[in-house]
Amino acid sequence: MGKVEDKIKVDLLQNIYADTVAIYEFIESRFALAEEERQKIIERINSMNDGLVLILKDVKLS
Repeated sequence: MGKVEDKIKVDLLQNIYADTVAIYEFIESRFALAEEERQKIIERINSMNDGLVLILKDVKLS
């Protein structure tokens, strides 16, 4: 991969992480969550982020 492609991917991942934090904060501020529910949400968000990292590492940009 080229440096430009790597930079684009890094920027994309940073945007994705920022968006998922915003999603979590939105959910947390609007729903009364038990600690178990909060942990499940965090686990799923982390799982989604991990999956996206794996995909973006191996896929070439068009």
